[in-house]
Amino acid sequence: MTILIPEIEKIINEQLCLVATVNKQGKPNVAPKGTMRVLNNKELVYAEIFGGTTLQNILDNPEAIMVVAVDKETKKFVRLRGKAEIIKEGELYKKISKQVEEMKRGFPKPKAAIKIKVTDVIS
Repeated sequence: MTILIPEIEKIINEQLCLVATVNKQGKPNVAPKGTMRVLNNKELVYAEIFGGTTLQNILDNPEAIMVVAVDKETKKFVRLRGKAEIIKEGELYKKISKQVEEMKRGFPKPKAAIKIKVTDVIS
């Protein structure tokens, strides 16, 4: 079953995404992720550049993640729930690291690539 239809893919790939996570005590955190991309029709990926609160929350609670993005022109938005996987080596990590380097914004090498298997689309 295809979850991420082309309209959703366009919004995710072209707009700033916000990632919501929750720590062990249930305290939420929301952080912008400018590197979010659709990996395939069921998964997203982004570079976790700084590895702060979001990364720790994913370590503690990988199934409590939500991605939100809004198309500024059409005002359409998408909310996606899923399960996160932390990737610190291999081809996907190398690909994400290269994309960050090509952005030429002076960011450090990412701490990890975060792959999100989308389980629900709420739009």
